[in-house]
Amino acid sequence: MLLLSAPARLSAQNPTPTTPPAGGSVTDTDSKNAFWDCTLPGGSYTVLLSRVNVVSLHEFNLTGGRVTEMNVVTEGSALARFYFMESLPVGTASGAAEAAKARLTELADSAADRTGTDKVWRKVVKDYPLATHAHTIEFRLQNKADLLALHQSLRTAWMRGQGRTVRVAGE
Repeated sequence: MLLLSAPARLSAQNPTPTTPPAGGSVTDTDSKNAFWDCTLPGGSYTVLLSRVNVVSLHEFNLTGGRVTEMNVVTEGSALARFYFMESLPVGTASGAAEAAKARLTELADSAADRTGTDKVWRKVVKDYPLATHAHTIEFRLQNKADLLALHQSLRTAWMRGQGRTVRVAGE
């Protein structure tokens, strides 16, 4: 019975390399240590997997553009942010979105005036990525597929507790 369970245990310790999404320039391989070690054009980021608390991926719109962002929250004081920015083509739904946004702002102002509440939702202003953020390590990627591959790699490493070495090719 022991002989039959040994191969399954060995294969669980050696996961297959993560395959990056099409169009990317990421190489991602297993590592024998407990780190996620990422090298990008312009810098590197290495984190001990046991110190990672959160790995997130989300998208948001800016005036005239869209950002896809991965955040890595650790036990330390620094936040790692990896992002890809793309501009929206002229003549897209952004004009309709801006009109809808203006109408929602108008309705929110009206409701705040009637209820006497402060417009708390307007207090935070983010001029991304021009604003400087204390304790933030930022990497801008030139390819969305590369960002998605980094997210997949880190999430896989973190969930399995097995190190990975990741390289994003220079452009």
